Amino acid sequence: MPPRLDTPFAARAWLRAFLALMLALVLQGCASLADLQKTPSTAIPAAADSPLAALLPPDLAPGSGSAFRPLAFSSFSMDARLTLIREARVSLDIQYYLLADDLTGRAFLRAVRDAAVRGVRVRILVDDLYTAANDRLLQGIAAYPNVQVRLFNPFPAGRALNVTRWSLSLLDLTRLNHRMHNKLFIADGVFAIAGGRNIADEYFFRSPRGNFIDFDLLVAGDAVPELAASFDQYWNSRHVYTLDALEPGAPKAEARREEFERATASAEMLFGPIMAGARDFLNYSPLSHDMARPPLKMLRGRIEVVADSPDKVSGAAASGMDKSTVISHLSERINHAHEQVLLASPYFVPGKAALDGLVRVRQHGVAVTLVTNTMASNDEPFVSAAYGRYRRRMLQAGMSLYEVSPRILRMDTTFDDSFGSMLGTSTGRLHAKIVVIDLNTTVAGSMNLDFRSSRENTELGLFVESGELAADVSLLIDDLRSAGTYRMRLGGASGTDVQWVDDEPDGEKVFESEPEISIATLLEVWLFSPFIQEDLL
Repeated sequence: MPPRLDTPFAARAWLRAFLALMLALVLQGCASLADLQKTPSTAIPAAADSPLAALLPPDLAPGSGSAFRPLAFSSFSMDARLTLIREARVSLDIQYYLLADDLTGRAFLRAVRDAAVRGVRVRILVDDLYTAANDRLLQGIAAYPNVQVRLFNPFPAGRALNVTRWSLSLLDLTRLNHRMHNKLFIADGVFAIAGGRNIADEYFFRSPRGNFIDFDLLVAGDAVPELAASFDQYWNSRHVYTLDALEPGAPKAEARREEFERATASAEMLFGPIMAGARDFLNYSPLSHDMARPPLKMLRGRIEVVADSPDKVSGAAASGMDKSTVISHLSERINHAHEQVLLASPYFVPGKAALDGLVRVRQHGVAVTLVTNTMASNDEPFVSAAYGRYRRRMLQAGMSLYEVSPRILRMDTTFDDSFGSMLGTSTGRLHAKIVVIDLNTTVAGSMNLDFRSSRENTELGLFVESGELAADVSLLIDDLRSAGTYRMRLGGASGTDVQWVDDEPDGEKVFESEPEISIATLLEVWLFSPFIQEDLL
């Protein structure tokens, strides 16, 4: 089955899907989606009497810009979501690529259920790629009054298992290759959270296998209505289907609610209160603590909201020439940088044109720094293999490259106060998607720096003009870079060999090949990567 982690649905997913397609040749069964008439709905304007409105800076009037604060700690990021759910009185709009049926997903939806029961309108929009394992959970939450659940670009049949989903979609692969990668949460039209985190254990340091270092922004002010409009565009698009339409034979509502209660009861207390006085790496306290002492500590500035059109899944950006996409906007900003470009991306496959752009920027004296995953810390090793084809040219152009080490990361506390203890023996992986340009513009959102984000998947990006936020984010990335990465350089006898340098207190430790990687992964990459197109990564 395709990997459950938030990958760019790349090579490994396609290799697994290949087996399902072979079965399809035997079954010779194909299904398609019927036209669906949906009842359109739109965002409810910000509620002035919402308890959340009392948290806003008093001078944050319409037209005065936006307010925002970084959510670096995973525990603080979930605390912000749960606090907004608990305090919401009017509406919750929830859009995710992955909303998992695990402890985190159940705890999140349990809180959403409480909001719906007290009369809050809830709209949940989830991409359909990973819902085979959690259809029952989504059916359960959809059985409550005031809750609607819709799925983006869904599989038409065989929904219970991934093998049957793919087997019965043989003639629909082009459509299913496109996914909704956006992540957005809006409460009462007052606050929004956007960034890289999905709702699953691995984004909040609850997975024993692998956990993600990620980043979100809490946003208020002028950007929120724009984000709400983006949600509405997706919610009402022709690519979205109601859960009921896709699964007409679901049990009655009462039975689904009873099953939901049983499934989520043990997860209700998963995210308990954060201890008094807690602060994150940037000296922010949890949102739940700040409810008692308004207004919130927030930075101020202008935000440009850029959201890909949901019609991107129809192939509108396949040529790479669509100038309206998040990646196109980002490329334009980078190409006009004057001093510095700082890139943090878990998956980096720029392609020749984008790399040429970075080289030109570097030739004009702009410092370019990239922080990405090693192959060992990447849940998509084929992406690392593709990125490896660009390393030497980037280093020759004078760019600074750093690759995240899962081993070193276990001792860092930048992205959670208990990061090391919660990570334990599991793999630490970079998942934050952040760009800082000229120490004034910060770009945060769902986009990876690869072909899938550019041409295939829909993305959401926030372009924030704020020197203070840029300084905060630069500090986060710099700490991660210095504490949890290998420094890349060219060396060896020829002076052109790629080397990984671990700057330990007692001196350099130099690796001439991919560090910390298993033989099995290397063999897998060696066997299959020559056959995988970069534009599938």
